[in-house]
Amino acid sequence: MREPAKRLPVRASTSRKRRRWPGRILTVVVLVAVASGLLYTRSVLWGGSGNAVGGGVHIPGTDLVIGARSVHSSGDDAGGIPSSWPPVPADASAHPLGRPPAKASSSHEFAFIATVDGGRPVAWDPCRPIHLVVNAADAPPHGNELLRSAVAQVSAATGLRFVFDGPTTEAPSADRATEDKVRYGDRWSPVLVAWTDPGTVPQLKGAVAGLAGPDGAPYIDADQQHWVSGSVDLDGPQLAGALRRPGGWQVARAVVMHELGHLVGLRHVPERSELMYADTTGRTTFGPGDREGLRQLGLGPCFTE
Repeated sequence: MREPAKRLPVRASTSRKRRRWPGRILTVVVLVAVASGLLYTRSVLWGGSGNAVGGGVHIPGTDLVIGARSVHSSGDDAGGIPSSWPPVPADASAHPLGRPPAKASSSHEFAFIATVDGGRPVAWDPCRPIHLVVNAADAPPHGNELLRSAVAQVSAATGLRFVFDGPTTEAPSADRATEDKVRYGDRWSPVLVAWTDPGTVPQLKGAVAGLAGPDGAPYIDADQQHWVSGSVDLDGPQLAGALRRPGGWQVARAVVMHELGHLVGLRHVPERSELMYADTTGRTTFGPGDREGLRQLGLGPCFTE
């Protein structure tokens, strides 16, 4: 990713890649690291009733938010759009491809990875689908179904559309570029979902089951900021162990949903009843605050001109 000399500030938050795990965020202002390398580890035994899952499924309660960086562009064309942006793809629309559900909660128990002036969250372009590629090197049995089910939950809560482009051999990387023309052509790099392990991604060591976060487009004006790529790293062997236990499907899916919450722009919250809480608490569905935050992330502006 290019790193021009100048960057504009943006209000940012501290979370990304993780299932209830605080993280690291690189945002603007000389690529400010809001929570660089912050790792909170804790293991919680899932059990109880309601949203809790029984069966003694033991899932770690920490994760990291990675990436979440946007840079100020040094060049623009006559229209004021950064010249570094790739062409508008054929599957883009002049109107949002979907709409989030109507507001159903007055909860304020949500937080965004980054916001622009006025408090609008930095979000994905709702007029383009979010493309995903999957490296299944260490995927658990039925990992594809698990991922698709979690994606469907996030899509329904945001109105954002997701497209699976297929498998990839691309390995997880902390320095993944938002554009990779050799591998993916002249477009934003699709989101990389990697089923991996601690040997490949050291941040997954210990009580960490996943890492996730978005990356932003270069921008000229602050209101041009939006997410265009990202990564989701999932500890395949650890989640495979959870899936072998009673209730493990719901627990493992909640981990993936939490990570995808980071991918679309949510950070951790202090409220234990929300899925975006930094620790596992037994919840396996999005809470009212999570849903309101996701709803707002589905109302971002389009960038199709």
